[in-house]
Amino acid sequence: MKRFITALILVSCFNSVRAGTCAEQIKTFYAAYMKNVLQDDSENAALCRTYFTEKLIDKVSRLKNATGADPVIRAQDMNKDAVETLSVEDLSGNWYLVKYFWKKGDDRSVVEIPLKAQAIDGRCKITYITPVWSGSRYGDELLSRGDGAENSIDRTSGLSFLKSFYNAYVSEYCSMPEDLNAELSSLRSQHLSQRAAEQFKDAELENLKDGLDGYDRLIDNFDFDYLWRKSIKFKHLNGCDYQITYSGGNKVYRIVVSIKERDNDYLIDGIEIR
Repeated sequence: MKRFITALILVSCFNSVRAGTCAEQIKTFYAAYMKNVLQDDSENAALCRTYFTEKLIDKVSRLKNATGADPVIRAQDMNKDAVETLSVEDLSGNWYLVKYFWKKGDDRSVVEIPLKAQAIDGRCKITYITPVWSGSRYGDELLSRGDGAENSIDRTSGLSFLKSFYNAYVSEYCSMPEDLNAELSSLRSQHLSQRAAEQFKDAELENLKDGLDGYDRLIDNFDFDYLWRKSIKFKHLNGCDYQITYSGGNKVYRIVVSIKERDNDYLIDGIEIR
């Protein structure tokens, strides 16, 4: 009953932006979330449904698998010092900085998490949390705007096909659509051969055995950040084989893709991680 009353209070406080500033509501959310990590984090799923957009809920799930930590708090667990030192700063432009200290009084233990929140249907919703690999960076330059041309596939050559396919594919991750999995699946069904599709599925199931949902063999990752797009490079190895590399966080990813030509079109026919 006590937990139920607490949940009702949190939801009531959140029902209108007028009930308090976004900064205050973000702090309310984080205080509850961090205390739940200390005691019973099973309640955090409901908290996130109240305070996050659907797009962010999906994004956070992908980030957990990509980093091995909880991206909401940038940690795997929590302590009382962190809860007691929690603060939220308004950075302007709908961006906020969540800050806490893992060890009270120790400036070296500070954790800073920039995020974006804004009024949606009369409520303050968190729409984006800066991933750990971007540190304390904030601002809309971290977010994809889309230019409307990402889904155009160039079939003038094998390399052009591969470049345009990957541009379309990672653009889906960057734009965070609510139907991301469906969009990615549609692109794969159109441009992967049965052999490549089976390789993709086998890798996905292998990671699922370890409790890691959503592994994507085409990027050797669980998510793709907008800031990583500029680092993508393509190299023709030999015959029909091409190497795709990109820098994600402090790691360089290497994927070797084989393509084949069919009826004046191209298909990805093999995906190997190196």
